[in-house]
Amino acid sequence: MRKKAFNLIYLSIVLLFFSGCGFKPILVGSDYNFLIQIDSMTGDSQINSKIENKLKVLNGAKRLFKVDLSSKETKNILSKDSKGDPKILELVIDLNYKFSENGKILVNRSITQRSSYNNISDKFELSKSEDILKDNLVENLVSDIINSATNPFIRSQ
Repeated sequence: MRKKAFNLIYLSIVLLFFSGCGFKPILVGSDYNFLIQIDSMTGDSQINSKIENKLKVLNGAKRLFKVDLSSKETKNILSKDSKGDPKILELVIDLNYKFSENGKILVNRSITQRSSYNNISDKFELSKSEDILKDNLVENLVSDIINSATNPFIRSQ
């Protein structure tokens, strides 16, 4: 009886915290007054499609920005163990993008996101881990693209 009451109180507290935490995705529900349309994409198609999918949630109608993307993904070996097998790896994503509006280039930037991680002998787990890292790096790149569009210099033009 006492354990049942404790579990009920614990469950109530957990539900209260999770329902009141205010979690919502960053891009969803934000009030942006612009739309970013991908004009051209070159380089790593997987990275480009992830960026494109994340930018599709922007649906402002006041201004239309066109973006040209060029991305490149590189995996580097940072250190090896005594047998010569990779021990620490690095995932690097280079992105060049050009923001334009009405044919006029507003922003031309190159940014690099990188993350280091330990090698795992289970290649399936390593692949899943790399995908998660790649998603996080792409999220940072998309945030940079959106910040470029919300820059006061661009808004005033």
